[in-house]
Amino acid sequence: MKTLLLARPDHSINLYSRLSQQSDLHIQYHTFGVFKKNSLLNKWKPYVKTVDSSVDISYQFTAFHRLLHFLQKRFPFDYYKIENQISEYFYRNILEKQTDKVDIIHYWPVYCYRAIESFKTSNPQTKLLADVYATHPDYACELLEPEYNQLGLSFKQSHFYKSRERDIASLETAENIVVPSEYLAQIYRQYLPQANVFIASFGLQITPQTKERRGYFRAFGEPLKLVFTGKISIEKGCTYLFEAMKQLPSKNFSLDVIGEIEPSQYSIFKKYRHVSNIRFLGKIPNTELLAILSSYHVFIMPSLSDAYSLAVSEALSSNIPVIVTENVGNKDDVLKYKVGEVCKAKCTESLLKSIISMCYEEYRQLLKSNIKHFLQENERYGYAQQVLNIYQTLVSNTQIMS
Repeated sequence: MKTLLLARPDHSINLYSRLSQQSDLHIQYHTFGVFKKNSLLNKWKPYVKTVDSSVDISYQFTAFHRLLHFLQKRFPFDYYKIENQISEYFYRNILEKQTDKVDIIHYWPVYCYRAIESFKTSNPQTKLLADVYATHPDYACELLEPEYNQLGLSFKQSHFYKSRERDIASLETAENIVVPSEYLAQIYRQYLPQANVFIASFGLQITPQTKERRGYFRAFGEPLKLVFTGKISIEKGCTYLFEAMKQLPSKNFSLDVIGEIEPSQYSIFKKYRHVSNIRFLGKIPNTELLAILSSYHVFIMPSLSDAYSLAVSEALSSNIPVIVTENVGNKDDVLKYKVGEVCKAKCTESLLKSIISMCYEEYRQLLKSNIKHFLQENERYGYAQQVLNIYQTLVSNTQIMS
Protein backbone atom coordinates (compact mmCIF):
# COMPACT_ATOMS: atom_id res chain seq x y z
CA MET A 1 0.00 0.00 0.00
CA LYS A 2 1.59 3.25 -1.16
CA THR A 3 0.73 6.33 0.91
CA LEU A 4 1.61 10.00 0.77
CA LEU A 5 1.56 11.93 4.03
CA LEU A 6 1.31 15.67 3.31
CA ALA A 7 1.36 17.37 6.67
CA ARG A 8 2.61 20.10 8.91
CA PRO A 9 5.04 18.94 11.62
CA ASP A 10 2.72 18.13 14.51
CA HIS A 11 1.34 14.69 15.37
CA SER A 12 2.40 13.65 11.87
CA ILE A 13 6.03 13.25 13.04
CA ASN A 14 5.22 10.44 15.47
CA LEU A 15 2.72 8.98 13.01
CA TYR A 16 5.32 8.67 10.27
CA SER A 17 7.90 7.28 12.67
CA ARG A 18 5.56 4.41 13.59
CA LEU A 19 4.04 3.79 10.14
CA SER A 20 7.44 3.68 8.43
CA GLN A 21 8.15 0.53 10.45
CA GLN A 22 5.26 -1.32 8.79
CA SER A 23 6.63 -3.77 6.20
CA ASP A 24 3.46 -3.79 4.08
CA LEU A 25 3.20 0.01 3.88
CA HIS A 26 5.31 2.24 1.67
CA ILE A 27 4.91 5.77 3.01
CA GLN A 28 6.39 9.08 1.85
CA TYR A 29 6.26 12.02 4.22
CA HIS A 30 6.44 15.63 3.02
CA THR A 31 6.53 18.45 5.57
CA PHE A 32 8.12 21.81 6.41
CA GLY A 33 9.41 23.80 9.36
CA VAL A 34 11.69 21.02 10.64
CA PHE A 35 15.31 19.91 10.34
CA LYS A 36 16.77 16.48 9.82
CA LYS A 37 18.18 14.77 12.88
CA ASN A 38 21.90 15.33 13.49
CA SER A 39 22.17 17.75 10.57
CA LEU A 40 24.14 21.00 10.68
CA LEU A 41 20.84 22.89 10.84
CA ASN A 42 19.78 20.74 13.79
CA LYS A 43 23.04 21.56 15.59
CA TRP A 44 22.57 25.25 14.77
CA LYS A 45 19.05 25.37 16.22
CA PRO A 46 18.56 22.29 18.43
CA TYR A 47 15.13 23.44 19.67
CA VAL A 48 13.56 23.07 16.21
CA LYS A 49 11.66 19.82 15.66
CA THR A 50 13.58 17.10 13.83
CA VAL A 51 12.66 14.25 11.51
CA ASP A 52 14.40 11.20 10.06
CA SER A 53 16.64 11.58 7.03
CA SER A 54 14.06 9.78 4.85
CA VAL A 55 11.55 12.64 5.22
CA ASP A 56 11.15 15.15 2.38
CA ILE A 57 11.38 18.70 3.73
CA SER A 58 10.36 21.74 1.70
CA TYR A 59 12.95 24.24 2.84
CA GLN A 60 11.62 26.81 0.37
CA PHE A 61 8.14 26.65 1.84
CA THR A 62 9.68 26.72 5.32
CA ALA A 63 11.44 29.99 4.45
CA PHE A 64 8.29 31.52 2.96
CA HIS A 65 6.25 30.38 5.95
CA ARG A 66 8.64 32.00 8.42
CA LEU A 67 8.67 35.17 6.32
CA LEU A 68 4.88 35.34 6.39
CA HIS A 69 4.90 35.02 10.19
CA PHE A 70 7.42 37.85 10.38
CA LEU A 71 5.47 40.12 8.02
CA GLN A 72 2.04 39.59 9.60
CA LYS A 73 3.29 41.10 12.84
CA ARG A 74 4.25 44.27 11.01
CA PHE A 75 1.86 44.74 8.09
CA PRO A 76 -1.89 44.17 7.66
CA PHE A 77 -2.70 41.60 4.96
CA ASP A 78 -4.76 38.45 4.49
CA TYR A 79 -2.23 36.06 6.03
CA TYR A 80 -4.34 32.91 5.69
CA LYS A 81 -5.14 33.49 2.03
CA ILE A 82 -1.48 34.10 1.15
CA GLU A 83 -0.31 31.15 3.25
CA ASN A 84 -2.71 28.85 1.41
CA GLN A 85 -1.67 30.15 -2.01
CA ILE A 86 2.00 29.55 -1.27
CA SER A 87 1.48 26.13 0.28
CA GLU A 88 -0.78 25.04 -2.57
CA TYR A 89 2.00 25.89 -5.03
CA PHE A 90 4.56 23.73 -3.23
CA TYR A 91 2.24 20.78 -2.65
CA ARG A 92 1.03 20.89 -6.24
CA ASN A 93 4.63 20.47 -7.36
CA ILE A 94 4.98 17.47 -5.05
CA LEU A 95 1.87 15.81 -6.46
CA GLU A 96 2.84 16.49 -10.06
CA LYS A 97 6.04 14.51 -9.52
CA GLN A 98 4.09 11.42 -8.49
CA THR A 99 4.41 9.05 -11.41
CA ASP A 100 3.60 5.81 -9.59
CA LYS A 101 0.18 4.74 -8.44
CA VAL A 102 -0.74 6.16 -5.04
CA ASP A 103 -3.26 4.25 -2.95
CA ILE A 104 -3.88 6.85 -0.25
CA ILE A 105 -3.10 10.51 0.30
CA HIS A 106 -3.34 11.50 3.96
CA TYR A 107 -3.30 15.29 3.90
CA TRP A 108 -3.71 18.40 6.03
CA PRO A 109 -6.46 20.20 4.05
CA VAL A 110 -5.76 23.87 4.83
CA TYR A 111 -2.41 23.58 3.05
CA CYS A 112 -3.25 21.65 -0.10
CA TYR A 113 -6.96 20.99 -0.66
CA ARG A 114 -6.96 22.54 -4.15
CA ALA A 115 -3.91 20.55 -5.22
CA ILE A 116 -5.55 17.41 -3.86
CA GLU A 117 -8.76 18.05 -5.80
CA SER A 118 -6.76 18.52 -8.99
CA PHE A 119 -4.81 15.32 -8.39
CA LYS A 120 -8.01 13.39 -7.73
CA THR A 121 -9.43 14.39 -11.11
CA SER A 122 -6.70 12.51 -12.96
CA ASN A 123 -6.23 9.82 -10.30
CA PRO A 124 -9.75 8.76 -9.28
CA GLN A 125 -8.52 5.45 -7.86
CA THR A 126 -6.56 7.22 -5.10
CA LYS A 127 -8.30 7.40 -1.73
CA LEU A 128 -8.12 10.69 0.14
CA LEU A 129 -8.06 11.15 3.90
CA ALA A 130 -8.25 14.68 5.28
CA ASP A 131 -6.69 15.08 8.73
CA VAL A 132 -8.81 17.43 10.85
CA TYR A 133 -7.14 18.43 14.12
CA ALA A 134 -9.27 21.46 15.04
CA THR A 135 -12.95 22.04 15.54
CA HIS A 136 -15.21 23.22 12.72
CA PRO A 137 -14.75 26.97 12.12
CA ASP A 138 -18.44 27.80 12.59
CA TYR A 139 -18.56 25.86 15.85
CA ALA A 140 -15.47 27.69 17.08
CA CYS A 141 -16.91 31.09 16.17
CA GLU A 142 -20.21 30.36 17.89
CA LEU A 143 -18.40 29.19 21.02
CA LEU A 144 -15.70 31.85 21.27
CA GLU A 145 -17.26 35.08 20.00
CA PRO A 146 -19.32 35.65 23.20
CA GLU A 147 -16.15 35.16 25.28
CA TYR A 148 -14.28 37.77 23.27
CA ASN A 149 -17.17 40.20 23.50
CA GLN A 150 -17.50 39.70 27.25
CA LEU A 151 -13.81 40.51 27.72
CA GLY A 152 -13.95 43.56 25.46
CA LEU A 153 -11.93 42.16 22.55
CA SER A 154 -12.79 42.21 18.86
CA PHE A 155 -13.50 38.70 17.67
CA LYS A 156 -13.07 39.84 14.07
CA GLN A 157 -9.38 40.36 14.82
CA SER A 158 -8.93 36.77 16.00
CA HIS A 159 -7.39 34.08 13.80
CA PHE A 160 -10.59 32.04 14.19
CA TYR A 161 -12.53 34.70 12.32
CA LYS A 162 -9.79 35.56 9.83
CA SER A 163 -9.14 31.93 8.83
CA ARG A 164 -12.81 30.88 8.78
CA GLU A 165 -13.39 31.23 5.03
CA ARG A 166 -10.24 29.29 4.11
CA ASP A 167 -10.84 26.57 6.67
CA ILE A 168 -14.42 25.96 5.55
CA ALA A 169 -13.41 25.86 1.88
CA SER A 170 -10.72 23.28 2.64
CA LEU A 171 -13.31 20.86 4.01
CA GLU A 172 -16.28 21.35 1.69
CA THR A 173 -15.34 18.55 -0.72
CA ALA A 174 -13.67 16.18 1.76
CA GLU A 175 -14.92 12.61 1.29
CA ASN A 176 -13.12 11.03 4.24
CA ILE A 177 -11.86 12.79 7.34
CA VAL A 178 -10.02 11.54 10.39
CA VAL A 179 -10.41 13.28 13.74
CA PRO A 180 -8.67 12.56 17.06
CA SER A 181 -11.71 12.31 19.34
CA GLU A 182 -15.39 11.48 19.59
CA TYR A 183 -15.91 15.08 20.73
CA LEU A 184 -14.72 16.30 17.34
CA ALA A 185 -16.47 13.52 15.44
CA GLN A 186 -19.86 14.58 16.78
CA ILE A 187 -19.23 18.14 15.65
CA TYR A 188 -18.17 17.18 12.12
CA ARG A 189 -21.02 14.73 11.65
CA GLN A 190 -23.25 17.74 12.15
CA TYR A 191 -21.40 20.16 9.86
CA LEU A 192 -20.19 17.68 7.20
CA PRO A 193 -22.91 15.01 6.94
CA GLN A 194 -21.66 13.97 3.49
CA ALA A 195 -18.22 12.90 4.77
CA ASN A 196 -17.12 9.60 6.28
CA VAL A 197 -15.78 10.46 9.73
CA PHE A 198 -13.09 8.20 11.22
CA ILE A 199 -11.62 8.49 14.71
CA ALA A 200 -7.97 7.88 15.59
CA SER A 201 -7.02 9.09 19.06
CA PHE A 202 -3.55 10.63 19.36
CA GLY A 203 -3.14 8.73 22.63
CA LEU A 204 0.07 9.16 24.61
CA GLN A 205 3.33 10.72 23.49
CA ILE A 206 5.65 7.99 24.72
CA THR A 207 9.43 8.33 24.45
CA PRO A 208 12.27 6.39 26.12
CA GLN A 209 12.59 9.32 28.52
CA THR A 210 8.93 9.44 29.54
CA LYS A 211 8.91 5.71 30.22
CA GLU A 212 11.34 6.36 33.04
CA ARG A 213 9.35 9.18 34.61
CA ARG A 214 7.01 8.11 37.35
CA GLY A 215 6.37 11.37 39.17
CA TYR A 216 6.62 12.08 42.88
CA PHE A 217 4.64 11.49 46.05
CA ARG A 218 3.35 14.70 47.51
CA ALA A 219 4.88 15.27 50.94
CA PHE A 220 2.62 16.00 53.89
CA GLY A 221 1.87 19.73 54.01
CA GLU A 222 3.41 20.36 50.59
CA PRO A 223 1.38 22.69 48.34
CA LEU A 224 -0.37 21.05 45.42
CA LYS A 225 1.77 21.96 42.41
CA LEU A 226 -0.33 22.51 39.30
CA VAL A 227 0.96 23.18 35.80
CA PHE A 228 -0.50 24.47 32.54
CA THR A 229 1.43 24.42 29.26
CA GLY A 230 0.47 25.98 25.95
CA LYS A 231 -0.65 29.28 24.51
CA ILE A 232 -2.03 31.52 27.25
CA SER A 233 -5.30 32.55 25.65
CA ILE A 234 -9.05 32.88 25.94
CA GLU A 235 -9.65 29.75 23.90
CA LYS A 236 -7.49 27.70 26.25
CA GLY A 237 -9.78 28.73 29.12
CA CYS A 238 -6.97 30.49 30.98
CA THR A 239 -9.22 33.20 32.39
CA TYR A 240 -11.28 30.57 34.20
CA LEU A 241 -8.17 28.82 35.49
CA PHE A 242 -6.60 32.03 36.79
CA GLU A 243 -9.84 33.13 38.44
CA ALA A 244 -9.96 29.75 40.17
CA MET A 245 -6.40 30.18 41.45
CA LYS A 246 -7.31 33.57 42.92
CA GLN A 247 -9.78 31.78 45.19
CA LEU A 248 -7.25 29.22 46.46
CA PRO A 249 -4.78 29.91 49.29
CA SER A 250 -1.21 30.28 48.04
CA LYS A 251 0.17 28.22 50.91
CA ASN A 252 -1.77 25.19 49.68
CA PHE A 253 -1.89 25.62 45.89
CA SER A 254 0.55 26.87 43.26
CA LEU A 255 0.28 27.09 39.49
CA ASP A 256 3.14 27.30 36.99
CA VAL A 257 2.12 28.62 33.58
CA ILE A 258 4.48 27.60 30.78
CA GLY A 259 3.93 29.28 27.45
CA GLU A 260 3.52 32.62 25.75
CA ILE A 261 0.62 34.99 26.16
CA GLU A 262 -1.34 35.49 22.95
CA PRO A 263 -0.11 38.98 21.93
CA SER A 264 -3.56 40.31 21.04
CA GLN A 265 -4.85 39.25 24.49
CA TYR A 266 -2.04 40.60 26.64
CA SER A 267 -4.33 43.22 28.19
CA ILE A 268 -6.57 40.43 29.50
CA PHE A 269 -3.84 38.41 31.20
CA LYS A 270 -1.36 40.99 32.47
CA LYS A 271 -3.42 41.54 35.65
CA TYR A 272 -2.90 37.91 36.68
CA ARG A 273 0.86 38.39 36.92
CA HIS A 274 0.29 39.79 40.41
CA VAL A 275 -1.63 36.76 41.74
CA SER A 276 0.60 35.28 44.44
CA ASN A 277 0.12 31.59 43.60
CA ILE A 278 0.57 31.92 39.82
CA ARG A 279 4.02 31.94 38.19
CA PHE A 280 4.41 32.81 34.50
CA LEU A 281 7.53 31.00 33.29
CA GLY A 282 7.30 31.90 29.61
CA LYS A 283 7.99 29.55 26.74
CA ILE A 284 10.65 26.86 27.20
CA PRO A 285 11.97 24.23 24.74
CA ASN A 286 9.91 21.05 24.61
CA THR A 287 12.84 18.89 25.70
CA GLU A 288 13.24 20.98 28.85
CA LEU A 289 9.50 20.91 29.46
CA LEU A 290 9.37 17.11 29.27
CA ALA A 291 12.27 16.95 31.71
CA ILE A 292 10.39 18.87 34.42
CA LEU A 293 6.77 17.78 33.90
CA SER A 294 6.99 14.86 36.30
CA SER A 295 7.92 17.22 39.15
CA TYR A 296 4.34 18.54 39.21
CA HIS A 297 1.37 16.93 40.92
CA VAL A 298 -1.42 17.80 38.46
CA PHE A 299 -1.69 19.05 34.88
CA ILE A 300 -4.62 21.30 33.90
CA MET A 301 -6.06 21.97 30.44
CA PRO A 302 -9.18 24.15 30.86
CA SER A 303 -9.81 24.69 27.12
CA LEU A 304 -13.10 25.98 25.82
CA SER A 305 -12.54 23.68 22.83
CA ASP A 306 -9.61 21.40 22.08
CA ALA A 307 -9.68 18.59 19.51
CA TYR A 308 -7.16 16.45 21.40
CA SER A 309 -4.48 18.14 23.46
CA LEU A 310 -0.95 16.86 22.88
CA ALA A 311 0.03 18.72 26.05
CA VAL A 312 -2.35 16.50 28.03
CA SER A 313 -0.81 13.45 26.36
CA GLU A 314 2.67 14.58 27.34
CA ALA A 315 1.57 15.06 30.94
CA LEU A 316 -0.01 11.62 31.17
CA SER A 317 3.08 10.12 29.56
CA SER A 318 5.04 11.68 32.43
CA ASN A 319 2.68 9.99 34.91
CA ILE A 320 0.81 13.10 36.03
CA PRO A 321 -2.96 13.02 36.63
CA VAL A 322 -4.82 15.61 34.58
CA ILE A 323 -7.83 17.92 34.78
CA VAL A 324 -9.56 18.65 31.47
CA THR A 325 -12.86 20.19 30.49
CA GLU A 326 -15.70 18.39 28.75
CA ASN A 327 -14.66 20.18 25.53
CA VAL A 328 -11.19 18.63 25.42
CA GLY A 329 -11.02 15.58 23.15
CA ASN A 330 -8.84 13.68 25.63
CA LYS A 331 -11.81 13.50 28.00
CA ASP A 332 -12.87 10.08 26.68
CA ASP A 333 -9.48 8.59 27.50
CA VAL A 334 -9.41 10.38 30.86
CA LEU A 335 -12.77 8.86 31.78
CA LYS A 336 -12.11 5.42 30.27
CA TYR A 337 -8.81 4.88 32.06
CA LYS A 338 -9.67 6.98 35.14
CA VAL A 339 -6.51 9.08 34.94
CA GLY A 340 -7.93 12.44 35.96
CA GLU A 341 -10.94 14.70 36.32
CA VAL A 342 -13.32 16.09 33.70
CA CYS A 343 -15.00 19.38 34.62
CA LYS A 344 -17.43 21.73 32.92
CA ALA A 345 -16.07 24.17 30.37
CA LYS A 346 -16.34 27.89 31.15
CA CYS A 347 -17.08 27.15 34.82
CA THR A 348 -14.71 28.33 37.54
CA GLU A 349 -16.66 26.50 40.26
CA SER A 350 -16.42 23.14 38.48
CA LEU A 351 -12.70 23.70 37.93
CA LEU A 352 -12.20 24.50 41.60
CA LYS A 353 -13.98 21.31 42.62
CA SER A 354 -11.69 19.22 40.43
CA ILE A 355 -8.56 20.96 41.72
CA ILE A 356 -9.54 20.42 45.35
CA SER A 357 -10.26 16.73 44.71
CA MET A 358 -6.58 16.33 43.78
CA CYS A 359 -5.54 17.34 47.29
CA TYR A 360 -6.31 13.82 48.49
CA GLU A 361 -3.04 12.01 47.92
CA GLU A 362 -4.59 8.53 47.95
CA TYR A 363 -6.91 9.56 45.13
CA ARG A 364 -4.07 11.14 43.16
CA GLN A 365 -1.92 8.03 43.54
CA LEU A 366 -4.85 5.89 42.36
CA LEU A 367 -5.09 8.01 39.22
CA LYS A 368 -1.34 7.65 38.70
CA SER A 369 -1.56 3.86 38.96
CA ASN A 370 -4.28 3.88 36.29
CA ILE A 371 -1.95 5.71 33.90
CA LYS A 372 0.14 2.53 33.70
CA HIS A 373 -2.81 0.68 32.18
CA PHE A 374 -3.30 3.51 29.68
CA LEU A 375 0.38 3.26 28.71
CA GLN A 376 0.06 -0.48 28.12
CA GLU A 377 -3.08 -0.10 26.00
CA ASN A 378 -1.45 2.69 24.02
CA GLU A 379 1.49 0.43 23.20
CA ARG A 380 -0.83 -2.30 21.94
CA TYR A 381 -3.26 -0.16 19.98
CA GLY A 382 -1.82 3.32 19.56
CA TYR A 383 -2.53 6.13 17.15
CA ALA A 384 -0.48 4.72 14.26
CA GLN A 385 -2.28 1.37 14.39
CA GLN A 386 -5.65 3.11 14.35
CA VAL A 387 -4.63 5.16 11.30
CA LEU A 388 -3.28 2.06 9.54
CA ASN A 389 -6.63 0.36 10.09
CA ILE A 390 -8.35 3.33 8.44
CA TYR A 391 -5.99 3.07 5.46
CA GLN A 392 -6.82 -0.61 5.09
CA THR A 393 -10.54 0.13 5.28
CA LEU A 394 -10.30 2.74 2.54
CA VAL A 395 -8.24 0.50 0.26
CA SER A 396 -10.51 -2.53 0.78
CA ASN A 397 -13.53 -0.40 -0.10
CA THR A 398 -11.79 0.58 -3.33
CA GLN A 399 -11.21 -3.06 -4.17
CA ILE A 400 -14.81 -3.96 -3.43
CA MET A 401 -16.13 -1.10 -5.58
CA SER A 402 -13.92 -2.12 -8.48
